[in-house]
Amino acid sequence: MIKTYGKIPLFLLLLIVGGLVLYSPTIRTFFTAFTTTIQDLYLDTKQSIQDGIERHVKQAETIETLRKREKSLEKRLIRYQSDVQNYYAMKSSLGLKPDGNITIVPVRAKGYALLGNFQQIWLEDFPDYNPLKNYGVIRAGYAVGIVVEQRRRPLMILAGDKECNFAVYIGKKRAPGIAMGKDVRHMVVKYIPEWMKLHIGDEVFTSGLDHIFPLGIPVGRVQSIEKMQGFKNAEITLYGDTLHPNFVWVVGY
Repeated sequence: MIKTYGKIPLFLLLLIVGGLVLYSPTIRTFFTAFTTTIQDLYLDTKQSIQDGIERHVKQAETIETLRKREKSLEKRLIRYQSDVQNYYAMKSSLGLKPDGNITIVPVRAKGYALLGNFQQIWLEDFPDYNPLKNYGVIRAGYAVGIVVEQRRRPLMILAGDKECNFAVYIGKKRAPGIAMGKDVRHMVVKYIPEWMKLHIGDEVFTSGLDHIFPLGIPVGRVQSIEKMQGFKNAEITLYGDTLHPNFVWVVGY
C-alpha cells in the first residue's frame, strides 16, 4: 500500500522536493551555502582545538623548563653565597678554603611527624642519605632548619622548633653563637662572647663550623640583645618561611 502525506502520496512529495532542488537556483544556492557553512564551521573548530592543544603542550614544556632552570639557579646561589663568605674569610687570614665537597639535593616533604607540630616534618629519602649525619635545610636561599635521623628516617626540624640548633655568625665582626629555635618567626642566638659588639639589625648567617651548613647562608637579623652572665643572647627574626616547606634543599658534607 502507498503511504500518503495528507492527501498527497509520499513518492509524489519526494518528487516535488527533488525537482525544486534540481531546478531552482535559489534552493540550490541555499543548500550549497548551508553545507559549505557547516563544513567551514567543522574545519575551524577542528583547527581551534588543535591550536589549543599545541599551545597547552608548549606552555607545559615551558613551565617545566623554567622550573628546572629555577632549581639550577637556586643551587648555584647557595654555592656562591658560601664561596663569597669563604673568600672574605681567607682574605681576613682565617685560613679557610672554599668547600667544594658539599652536596645540595632537592627533597620533598612527606608529612608532619606529630599532629599539631608544624616544625617537625618527615622527608622523602634522598640519594646518599646517611642516618649518622645531620644536614642543613635551605629554602629560597635561607637557612630554615636541619635534618636529623629518627627511626632510621630523615626528619626535618625547622628553625621555629626548640630542638633545632646550628652554628652562626653575627654581623661584620662575625660574633659566634648557636642559633636555637623559639617560634615560627624567631630564633635565639646563645653563648655569644660578652665582649663582642652587636647591633640591632646585624645580619645572622651560618658559620659552617658545625658541618651542618656551609659558611654564609643567611638566617635572619638581630631584633634584640640581652646580656647574660659571661655572654650575650640575641633574638633574631628569620628570613625564611618555616610554615610552608613543601619542597626544600638539603645540604650535606
